[in-house]
Amino acid sequence: DDDWGVYIPGDDTHRVYVWIDALFNYLTIPTCIDTPERRKYWPADVHMIAKDILWFHAVIWPCMLMALDEELPRCIYSHSYWIREGQKMSKSLGNFIDLPTIRAYNEAFGNDAMRYYLLTQGPMGAADADFTHARFIETYNADLANGIGNAASRVANMIVKYFDGKCPDRTQFRFVNSMEESCGHSNLDLNALEMNAPAWVRGVKINIEKIDFEYAIAFATQPIRSVDRYITETAPFKLAKDDSKRDLLAFILYNCAEAIRIASVLLQPVLPEKMADLVERWGCTELHKGKTLDELCQWGLLKPGTTIVKGDALFMRADTDAPAPEPAQAAAAES
Repeated sequence: DDDWGVYIPGDDTHRVYVWIDALFNYLTIPTCIDTPERRKYWPADVHMIAKDILWFHAVIWPCMLMALDEELPRCIYSHSYWIREGQKMSKSLGNFIDLPTIRAYNEAFGNDAMRYYLLTQGPMGAADADFTHARFIETYNADLANGIGNAASRVANMIVKYFDGKCPDRTQFRFVNSMEESCGHSNLDLNALEMNAPAWVRGVKINIEKIDFEYAIAFATQPIRSVDRYITETAPFKLAKDDSKRDLLAFILYNCAEAIRIASVLLQPVLPEKMADLVERWGCTELHKGKTLDELCQWGLLKPGTTIVKGDALFMRADTDAPAPEPAQAAAAES
């Protein structure tokens, strides 16, 4: 239709496309509303867009900014699409991951689970990503229920059982000449968790700067995998049977609890609700307030004697045979 477009005020012979008009909102909202302090939000560090609108944002929009003598976004990041169960989403198929569908998954598994899946399995690279129910359940169970949830539960359970729910003091343990003598494991480094903590934080930072969410989250979950391996190697449940090794048991469980606390910090942007819950169970809500990321991830912040609560499972394991949640379930839950 030749008449499509928006008339220029006062001149009905010229029109502007809605896209051009809409692009100005990126600039006018941070620079022209409320107070001059909002100016600090421009230019954008990263401007994220889908690949179908790359032309407008990588050609038209920069030209408009240059004409206004405004700075350009420092990075324009174009990502791919979601498809569903192997098929492109379309009106004819009716297979959109729409808001009612997302709400149904949120009702069934929680907001954090959906956030985690979208960020770790999403189409941030050149290839489209497939939203499948089977993959959602696999990711949920492996990374959340059997991952962070299970690790936190194991460590809290042992602290409750062996130290009356109080964070143990690791400073009483003194290393002996042989790890074999300490734990029965000749190749074990008891300080492995503490030594690796800076690498976890650095990995998250580097990959966030690269807009690589999958790898950033992989580093954020590394403390959980490390704790699982550490528990397997040190076997604290066996050490608990020997009173002469109580100081060693305290050393090991403190390390596990502190690694999980750091994981809760690194995972907070991805799992805000559950990690806030975990931080509260670890007795660190007030301790964490007002600190930077580096300060929060400083090893040893968790104080001995802090009450640690096991609580219910952070993520209940999902039934792999259950059907995908339907939007009607969410509607019924709200009524």
